[in-house]
Amino acid sequence: MTSFELDKTPCFDITATLECGQVFRFSPVEGGYILHALSHVAKIIDRGDRYEVSADDEEFFKAYFDLERDYAAIQSELEDGGTLSEAIAFGRGIHILKQDPIEAIFSFIVSQNNHIPRIKGIIERMCDALGEDRGDYHAFPSLEALAGAGEEFYASIGAGYRAAYLDRVAKAMLDIKLDEWRALDTESLRRQLMAMHGIGRKVADCILLFGFDRFDVFPVDTWIKKVFADAYPDMPADKMSTLLVQKYGKYSGFVQQWLFYFKRTKKTMDKSNILS
Repeated sequence: MTSFELDKTPCFDITATLECGQVFRFSPVEGGYILHALSHVAKIIDRGDRYEVSADDEEFFKAYFDLERDYAAIQSELEDGGTLSEAIAFGRGIHILKQDPIEAIFSFIVSQNNHIPRIKGIIERMCDALGEDRGDYHAFPSLEALAGAGEEFYASIGAGYRAAYLDRVAKAMLDIKLDEWRALDTESLRRQLMAMHGIGRKVADCILLFGFDRFDVFPVDTWIKKVFADAYPDMPADKMSTLLVQKYGKYSGFVQQWLFYFKRTKKTMDKSNILS
């Protein structure tokens, strides 16, 4: 393990980054978080003006946190003086993590029509059973391990109807060359993903955004529908997604994360304040 520090800035906040729904293999500890990605682990502690990180691979996590991107410039370009500006201010510290495509594919298959505690539990059980034992934790499983597990295994860890999706996608992915997929344009790559059993438009767009660094996508779920309920009443999710990408272009994925986090988190906070 190696120790290093990361600057805590208005545009990088570890809580917003981890809690915005883009990743699931993390857990809170006193003062921060334990985070797992692929076979790697990091403990991130908030020291007020900086983050103190203890990790097995410093360069991996510096790349994973997308620290080289100028988020302030993107935010400045997108400010609209309205709801988006409010959402940016609320979630200014979100970075879109550079996740592994295979980990993203299986994580977001598990995520569909699911809630975060259950998603995290299913993924953790998958890793514990199939991933390499790293001592204090298990790595995310290899594709070969995922493909060999079988539908009954996925059902046994609580995946429900998603068990068939996980099994069939794992077997199909054995024949895929990810480098060839990475070379595709976004629409072509979306079609490849949606040809997989159980992957629809929203899950495909999440995989594109979080696993392939494609920011010209706009995953639409219940929360995003609520954001745009007045502008696009009763509009199908796929059509809404297409219109939003036309509107926000190459920054669509960033906008989606700010709006999603703002709508979901603010509602939870408002409800908590009412109950208190």
